[in-house]
Formats: sequence, structure tokens, C-alpha cells
Amino acid sequence: MTTLLALGAALFYGVSDFAGGLAARARRPAAVLLAAQTTATAALLLCLPFATGRPDGTELLLGASAGGCAAVGSLCLYTALARGPMTTAAPLTAVLVAALPLGFALLTGERLGPTAWAGAPLAVLSVALIARPGTAPSSAIERATVLHATVSGAAFSAFFVLLARTDPTSGLTPLALAYLTATCAFAASARLVRGKRSGRLQETGFPWRLSLTAGLTELAAHLCYQYAAREGLLGIAAVLTALYPAATTLLASVVLRERPTRTQLAGYPLAVGAVVLLALASPG
Repeated sequence: MTTLLALGAALFYGVSDFAGGLAARARRPAAVLLAAQTTATAALLLCLPFATGRPDGTELLLGASAGGCAAVGSLCLYTALARGPMTTAAPLTAVLVAALPLGFALLTGERLGPTAWAGAPLAVLSVALIARPGTAPSSAIERATVLHATVSGAAFSAFFVLLARTDPTSGLTPLALAYLTATCAFAASARLVRGKRSGRLQETGFPWRLSLTAGLTELAAHLCYQYAAREGLLGIAAVLTALYPAATTLLASVVLRERPTRTQLAGYPLAVGAVVLLALASPG
């Protein structure tokens, strides 16, 4: 079950990044994120009475902190997706999302069996190959894209760790608090940039469908990941979830005609092998 939930999270994250990245090319990332997060928060609050749980002060603190990290990660990621090619921006974030939570899990005493030890590095390698751009960053826009994607990866890694450390008895309350915190951050950010226009942004109407799709699929991804990390090992759940660039790059290739490099294509069979190994190693 852990494997299926983590792979479901990867699929939903990939779709969310693609839809959000397209929307961020039409409007400022803060405005797109505010629309997406408001929708997702409303949907989550409707579900909250059915899975409130019994959170204590620690769980609430973890949820609020996770929300702050998610806000930073999302703003940086959407900025990177809007600036550069999706086949570079999203996977760069995923390299850190795969490696940092795995490292944290090992440092805090999580033990992986031989199969997982083979699968986890293979998964990180596959993400690194998928993430590798065709040419080295040379322009200011490309360098900025790499910087935003790196900060996003670190922030989302912290979000994954914090969310995984919430107690199962707390239900959806920590995640709901994370969403409320992030939504407030996006509202403040959108207000700061309101009224500023850029000739690079299209003014053909707000991309509501893309924004709502991004928000709801991200919510589905968060839910899948939360239960995957609670049911099984954090290291395995995080590494499998970090395979989400495969979905993003596939959609970008089909819809936007962004052609992945041979190196990036080589990462896909490695990712499949990693999934098989980690599925065999997963206790759930």
C-alpha cells in the first residue's frame, strides 16, 4: 500500500506541477498559487470533520511549519516553471526531494533492507538523469531557474519530513493547518505584487482551470504522501514520491513539444527498476 500511495502522490504532483507551471506563464505565480491553494483548502476543510483526529500542540506546530515550507517551495517552483523549460525546472527540485528526506530518515534511525538500499540510490540516480538539462545554464534566466528550483527542493524536503512526523492520530488537522498557513502566505505575496505588470505575462484572462487543477491534484498528492509516509518508511515514501518529474516531463513533451534529452530518457527505465526494488522492500 505504501508503494501505491507514494506512486499516486508522484503522479498527482507531476500533473499539478504541469498545470501550475502553465498557469504561472499567464499570471504571476503568487496569484496562481493563491487560487489553487484556496480551492484545495476549501476542499480539505470540507473533509476535515470526517478525519479531525486528536492533534496536540506539537502536531499543530508541525502542520504550521510544514505550511510555511510549502509556501516557499511552491512560490520558488512556480517561478522556476514559468521562467524555464519544465523538463529542467521540476526535476531539479525533485533531486533534493528524493535525497534530503532519505538522508534524514537514515540519520534518525530508519533502517533499510538490502533491496531498498539498491532501489533508493537507483531512484535518486534516475531523477538526477531526468533532471539533467541538455546544456549548462548560461543565461541569467537559466541561472535564476536553477536557483529557484534548488530552494524549492530544499523547502519541499522539509515539508515532506515535517508532514511525515505528524502522528496518525492527528488525522488531517496538521495538513489543514499547513494549507491555511500557506494560503495566508500566498495571499500576502499576491498583494505585494498586485498592480505590477510584466510584458512577458499574457493578459488574456486568468487561467482558472489550470489553477484549480493544480490545486486539487496537489491536495490529492499531499494526502497520498501523508498516508504513505505514515504507513511505511519515510525514506521509501519520499524517494518514490520524488519520481513525479516523470509525469511532468511526459506531459511537457506531449503537450508543449519540449523534447527531453537522451540522458533524460535514460532515467526512465532506471526509475522503473527503482520502483520495482522499492516495492519489494516496502513493508506496507
